Amino acid sequence: MSIKLISHVEDSQLTALQKRLESISLLTPEFIVLLAGSTVIATFGLFQNSAAVIIGAMIIAPLMRPLVALSLATITADTALLRRAMFTLVVGSITGLLIATAMASFLRSLELSPEILGRTHPTLLDLGVALIAGAIGAYCQTNQKLADSLAGVAIAVALVPPLSVVGIGLALNEVSIWSGAALLYATNLIGITLAGSLVFLLMGYTPLQQAKKGLAISAAMTILLILPLALSMRELVLENQISAKVRSLLKDRTLTFRGVLLREVEVKRFRTPMRVMATVIASNWPISANQVKLVQDFLVKEIGIPIEFRLRIIPSQELSVYDILPEEVPKTQLVRPLPTTDAGTVEPEPAPTTDAGTVEPEPASTTVGTVEPESTATTPVPADSKAVTESGLGEGK
Repeated sequence: MSIKLISHVEDSQLTALQKRLESISLLTPEFIVLLAGSTVIATFGLFQNSAAVIIGAMIIAPLMRPLVALSLATITADTALLRRAMFTLVVGSITGLLIATAMASFLRSLELSPEILGRTHPTLLDLGVALIAGAIGAYCQTNQKLADSLAGVAIAVALVPPLSVVGIGLALNEVSIWSGAALLYATNLIGITLAGSLVFLLMGYTPLQQAKKGLAISAAMTILLILPLALSMRELVLENQISAKVRSLLKDRTLTFRGVLLREVEVKRFRTPMRVMATVIASNWPISANQVKLVQDFLVKEIGIPIEFRLRIIPSQELSVYDILPEEVPKTQLVRPLPTTDAGTVEPEPAPTTDAGTVEPEPASTTVGTVEPESTATTPVPADSKAVTESGLGEGK
């Protein structure tokens, strides 16, 4: 079966696709219920730092449907489908944003998890994911048998979690959080729309002359996103490079960090000065704040930029059975096997009995191992002697 790229599809195929996308992009009570449930689950999962819960929210999220319809309407100049898809998308986004903001207002005492912070610095990699997801989503809609694969596409692009993070940032009044998540959300929307439009064009659902205007608008918006995404990508690359260089300098060029396990080097560039946090695992490691200051001066000289160096030490101790000395084992803890019979059962030791068969208690010994009671008699103190003064010190006269 040959794939149609430039040749136009039949009008019946275009009409069938338009009707299918129109039906799934309608703003219905089912759409609102799915979006509200997805937002609630995603917000809980973000605060719980649970990737599994967040994936569950992505599966039921319906935002991918109006985006695919928007992709087709952009190049076919179908104004009715365009207005319907835009209305559904705007109402859905506002609904999800309000729900996430309200939930975060009640959960503001919880700390920001890595799942939340990880969606505040989008890069060009996120744009690449959105483009691929949009292309696959559009291709799936051209074939009714592949339409069920949209759940996997929704998981890949993750539309609802960034929207929830925007609401969390607004509730906490954290500009860096909601602005970064909003950039990620916009990246996903525009990337999916552009890629979907290109796929519909290449499969022949509209002529190039008709699609030029819509593609130009989508491309212009994508270019506007590239600049902040490229800057964020540059920061990510620089952080990784600085982290690798600091790790190499600490392990190979300093005596202080030799013989300890350097677990992690974390670089935070969005601070003045830049913060470098090193985490080591060591036992009885003698290091002072003055040595940390010397290491910081060394790193500043080698890297060439001002930094604030911090050290986190995790104490560690490793023990094994070979570390036990014989004299350290109390005799009361030595294991004594129980006597057994020929049949292998445990035979209890018999208690001493008398001729009458009654148990004879052990006689109390008064000669060996007994404690003599202390005498209650007092020793007379001479009248001409004073044993203790008022100050509590012994003095003799």
